[in-house]
Amino acid sequence: MKPFPPIPIAAACLALVPGLPVALYALLTRKQREFTREIRRQAGAQGWRYRARRWQGDPTAFRIDGQTQGGLPWVLKCAGNSGYPRGWSVALVLRFPTLGGEMDFAIEPRADAKPGATLPRSPVTPETASRVAAFSSILSNAVAFVQNAQEMPSGFADFDVEYKVLVLTRQTRHSPVDCGLAAQMLKWPADAIGPHSLQAWRRPYAFEFQARLPAPPNWATISYFLAIGAELSARLPPPLTAPIPHGSIDRVIGRFLS
Repeated sequence: MKPFPPIPIAAACLALVPGLPVALYALLTRKQREFTREIRRQAGAQGWRYRARRWQGDPTAFRIDGQTQGGLPWVLKCAGNSGYPRGWSVALVLRFPTLGGEMDFAIEPRADAKPGATLPRSPVTPETASRVAAFSSILSNAVAFVQNAQEMPSGFADFDVEYKVLVLTRQTRHSPVDCGLAAQMLKWPADAIGPHSLQAWRRPYAFEFQARLPAPPNWATISYFLAIGAELSARLPPPLTAPIPHGSIDRVIGRFLS
């Protein structure tokens, strides 16, 4: 038996070694790429603008600009979140820029309420409030919300066990999240990627609704998430004018969100 020539063997190995990771990556991301093509196609069919965010180096990252049936503009961003606590790896963030204003509403997972993870409920002295306001009007607004917000249960027991809805009672006497909407937030379609958790806030720059997912979304996930976000945004009270952002931190936040 003649031995194989060493040069062809070496050349074959050199060609095979870099090809294996590429082939493995293509195999592992096949389903994800199918999801991406379907999301792009469906977004285009709705007249929305789809953009891949390849500059992030994240194959799950994309942005869609669209509007609700009532004409309310929104921006949806999807990005991976490696290194965060186990249970979720992708975040969907839906922003309604025209609904920004004074912070008067929030949905928070109760599981996130760990010691030291939230601002204290004890009264803030005028001196402390003045220092915070000089540093960041956005942070000052958040402190005022935490100090004055009241929890309003939805009436749907399963939801109220997992989440708390916080509102400023001087702005509204009724929670935007009722029993029916709470049930929609918990009971996702069987063909969608159910979220690990949900969050929502009104901020000076926008109203934001976020879903933390255990895997990249498919179109069923995107469409259901957008439907809940549109319903929630329609129930919010009109925004109150927030303090004009002026601090260095505010400028960084504004540049990031623009």
